[in-house]
Amino acid sequence: MDYSALAYYRMCEFDDDLGKTRTMQRGYAIVGNVFRCFVTSLKQWRADRFSTGLVAGGVSALVLAWSRLPIWLWLVGAALFVAWRLRRNGAWSRHDLHENKPLLEIAGKVAKLGGWVVHLPDRQMEWSDETRAIHEIPKGKTVTIDEAIGYFAPEWRDTITRHFESCVATGLPYDIEVEIIDGTGRRKWVRAIGVAIRDDMDRICRVQGALQDIDERKRLEKTARDLERRFAESMENISDAFFQLDAEWRFTYLNHQAERLLERPRSTLMGQSIWDEFPEASSGSIRQHYEDAAREGRTADFEVFYESLDAWFSVTAYPGPAGMTVYFRDVTQRHAADQHLRLLEMAISRIGDFVIITKAESQTGGRQAIVYVNDAFVRITGYSPEDALNRSPRFLQGQRTDAASIERIDRAIARSKAVRAELLNYTKDGREYWIDMSIAPIVGSDGRATHFVATGRDITDRKHAEEQLAETEERFAIVAMMTTDAVWDWDVATGHVQWNNNIASVFGHADVPVEDGFREWEAKIHPDDRTRVISSVLAAIEGKAAVTWMEEYRFRRGTGTYAEVIDQGHIIRNAAGKATRMVGGVRDVTETRLNEAKRLQAQRLEAIGQLTGGVAHDFNNLLTVIIGTAETLADEIADPRLSAVARLNHKASQQGAALTRQLLTFAGRQPLEPAALNINSSIRALEGLLSTALGGTIVLDLKLDPGAGQLRADAAQLEASLMNLCINARDAMPNGGNVTISTAQSGINVVIRISDTGFGMDQDTRAKAFEPFFTTKPFGKGSGLGLSTVYGFMRQSGGRIEIASEPGKGTTVSLYFPRLASTETAVEMIPNGLLHGGSERILVVEDDPMVREFAAATLMSLGYFATSAADATEALRILETDSPFDLVFSDVVMPGPLDGHAMAAEIMTLYPGLPVVLASGYADIERIGATSRFRPLAKPYTRQQLSEALREAIDASQDR
Repeated sequence: MDYSALAYYRMCEFDDDLGKTRTMQRGYAIVGNVFRCFVTSLKQWRADRFSTGLVAGGVSALVLAWSRLPIWLWLVGAALFVAWRLRRNGAWSRHDLHENKPLLEIAGKVAKLGGWVVHLPDRQMEWSDETRAIHEIPKGKTVTIDEAIGYFAPEWRDTITRHFESCVATGLPYDIEVEIIDGTGRRKWVRAIGVAIRDDMDRICRVQGALQDIDERKRLEKTARDLERRFAESMENISDAFFQLDAEWRFTYLNHQAERLLERPRSTLMGQSIWDEFPEASSGSIRQHYEDAAREGRTADFEVFYESLDAWFSVTAYPGPAGMTVYFRDVTQRHAADQHLRLLEMAISRIGDFVIITKAESQTGGRQAIVYVNDAFVRITGYSPEDALNRSPRFLQGQRTDAASIERIDRAIARSKAVRAELLNYTKDGREYWIDMSIAPIVGSDGRATHFVATGRDITDRKHAEEQLAETEERFAIVAMMTTDAVWDWDVATGHVQWNNNIASVFGHADVPVEDGFREWEAKIHPDDRTRVISSVLAAIEGKAAVTWMEEYRFRRGTGTYAEVIDQGHIIRNAAGKATRMVGGVRDVTETRLNEAKRLQAQRLEAIGQLTGGVAHDFNNLLTVIIGTAETLADEIADPRLSAVARLNHKASQQGAALTRQLLTFAGRQPLEPAALNINSSIRALEGLLSTALGGTIVLDLKLDPGAGQLRADAAQLEASLMNLCINARDAMPNGGNVTISTAQSGINVVIRISDTGFGMDQDTRAKAFEPFFTTKPFGKGSGLGLSTVYGFMRQSGGRIEIASEPGKGTTVSLYFPRLASTETAVEMIPNGLLHGGSERILVVEDDPMVREFAAATLMSLGYFATSAADATEALRILETDSPFDLVFSDVVMPGPLDGHAMAAEIMTLYPGLPVVLASGYADIERIGATSRFRPLAKPYTRQQLSEALREAIDASQDR
């Protein structure tokens, strides 16, 4: 977009608006002056009737001739006519005044003015109809002096009263601008004029005057001021320099940017000729461009070098009737960059190494299309640029090209990675030649490679020229290192360091000085790393054998923060082995290190979770047997003492099952019963219980967003999680404090935040907060499973948990759940307490011998015929040789080629009518239920749960 042209046209529109505003201002000023002369002349009524006639006639003529002939002709003619009548008749009669009253009313309406009189000493007031119209009150309504004063705005009443009373007392006239509040309640500006009239005894007998509505004029004045201010601000704030010239080539305006670029203050240029002040412009092409534009009435757009200012300027000149408007900007840096680019292109075209630039994935199959080759490519391959453009580099390869090297290059390109390889290629005439080639991606702003640059050289004779070999290795090492983010070139002897543009774009350091660049670089290294890094680079330079150097340290950004960087350089030595230069690059790896730390933390928690889940799963198998046998003993032993022991055993087993549920929750493997929950209702229902748990010294505050909505979660686990978090908050505030529970929407999530004013956590504590059995509480005060259980519950519910905490600043735990788009209602199943048996034949498949024996014994106690298998392979063989069976009851996790899922699928194919009920000690019950025809069982299960699940499956299969 041409911003200078846009600004010019906006300025023209601004000039039109400002001109119209000023014209209307002048019109109102003229009317006001005429009005003032009219009122002043009224004072001469009794003394000079001729003057009065002249004024009255002039006003009448002004009204009648307003839009047709020049006003002054009508004023003179009408005034002479009225004067002649007065001289002839001696004075106006009342009849004459009556006849001229309509003209005066017209004049009052046009000028928006009315008259008023206050008779003294009784202070009776009379208003004209125009005065009433200005006040928005009905015609004929009488107004007292106090009511008239009351129409003035409160802040102006003292002012108008003071002027009026002074006029009454001393005869001093007044002419002021004030605000009134009319009958409709609207404020408006008026011009109030008062004149004292004396009688024959020279006593003030009345005060009369006029009132003019100037509200529109005031508005226009404000508009004009705003326009002028906006114009000035616009011109001062545009990025381009801007000045205006009149028809005589004199400066009429310059903005601040023009002052800066021309290196002259505007105060010395205003009103001066541009050709006198800038002789170089007068004698050069600038004047020719300006004069051609003015003569032909067209825009001039050109670039010129102004030698005295040592700068290149891009100039756009717009001619106009009043002169010329000029926008210009300093393009010296762009010219330098263009020149640098031309030199770079020339250098690339003349270097001995070939350069190929390809466009990423421009051909089918992910092949690269060549968009540029240099002269060296033509010389080495024999192919012209026309032969190579828009083709894949593969056309250079042939029968003996190594396929493994090609595959390695393709893999690197697919990942947008740099790669180096030695390839055997073929020239246009079929000659073989070896190349040492490096390929590097050019990455766009979106992080994806847009092009690839391949550089290489013919190394066919490399083994015969050792010096050429060393040079080749050096140059290709430098090319490889130029894939880093911020490239530097250090002259060891002078200490000068040059950086590429990435030092500004990546690290925010602009205009890094070249001189003493080594010290500048040293100053940006973190103080704790500086000694180590400087010692390392100096040792590498002083050593005779070292050719590369690399260190990782903290590098200060332009913002003052530090980035984790990897800095690596290549040492260039002379024939004597002394280091003369060092070329390298600095890569910002802050994000990489942060992501790596997060990944390691996630892997650590995942590994702990897998270990915890495995232990809990095996323990569930034991608990299944213990709980089942305890139930059997409690039901069948008649001895009260032994029965009580069995019940105690059963209670302890249930507590063990609760512990495994907590462990499985952390591992994300606890069976859940998710349901649609209104989060605000769930929290309000817990408010009393949470307040009791927090104690009397801690204040619970609920800040629940009505629009937070619903989520899907296990209600019991959600309540337990909130209770755990509140208890942790309570323990962090031994002297009391505040706990706030809030809800809100966050994108597609519902978020619950639990905040406290406790002593907070440091970074090390936060890193271990979710680990099972980790606690900061004294021995015996906590299990260390609170936060880990919440962590597992959130992960299993498809959400996430975040902790924000600092020592001394409290802790905020945020729970993010996926938000439900519609309302769902959970169905609660209530068991009836009866054991359901039968006489059907059931195949029990379980790898754990104790669980297998318990399940078979329980089924037989319920009347079923039970057959057992240790794995899926044995179960399929029994089904094949010993059918029919009415149901298969199987564990999910089993050794061998088939687990419970795979076996159930095989049985469904071979025996479509045979029901399969699966059991698992992990949290995949809901997933199993989604893919299975029958309700699965979660370990540890009771005899009642087992009997209900199997009976339900058998009955459902028989009803089909």
